[in-house]
Amino acid sequence: MASVLALDKDLLNLELLAFLLKQEGHSVYATAEPETAFNILHSTVVDLVVVEPAVQRQDGYRVCQQIRQFNPYTPLMILSERHEEDQIVRGLMTAADDYLTKPFSPRQLLARVHALLRRGKLTQAMLRQDENFSIGEITLNLQQMAALVNGVRVSLTPRVLSRDQLMRLAWGENFVGGAKTVDVCILRLRKKVHPHLTGGFYIQALRGFGYKFELPRPQNALASC
Repeated sequence: MASVLALDKDLLNLELLAFLLKQEGHSVYATAEPETAFNILHSTVVDLVVVEPAVQRQDGYRVCQQIRQFNPYTPLMILSERHEEDQIVRGLMTAADDYLTKPFSPRQLLARVHALLRRGKLTQAMLRQDENFSIGEITLNLQQMAALVNGVRVSLTPRVLSRDQLMRLAWGENFVGGAKTVDVCILRLRKKVHPHLTGGFYIQALRGFGYKFELPRPQNALASC
């Protein structure tokens, strides 16, 4: 099932919420402290966040905004005793995908949880589709680290190739190696991809700087220069 992070200052409400979600088979991370909630978000992948905005020592709506900024695609539900229309509108406009007032029906809560989780799965599926993009004759799949070159699948080493700046981004500040390491990777990539291309190679060298990824110039354009 799903993993749910529950943040509520009222420990009795927190226990009730955790009990209901666990009865449905979900894993629950329950806490009354925003700092603990953010530690959980930093260390664990959660599928849904449920927040009571009246959290201790902090503005609850600001906490919701911070959670949303941390992961804009994780569904977030507000559970609150505030029934006023302006509070509900504020919660939905601030960060929440849904707003449920207390006291709530357990069946309605679980139905809304189910709807948010379903929506979250659709969003993740759409994001995975966005990990495929095409440039000319090459289609890149960032999730599988593979490329289709005119329909031919070419497996790629999961590295980003450029010179000093992108080398640090790819391998980290403590990587021991020089520009020749990048050159060797570019050479290997060229050998894998170039035989399936009808035009030039897509990774272009910039003398004294590094590499860039762009469409090769048409042959007739080169002849006219």
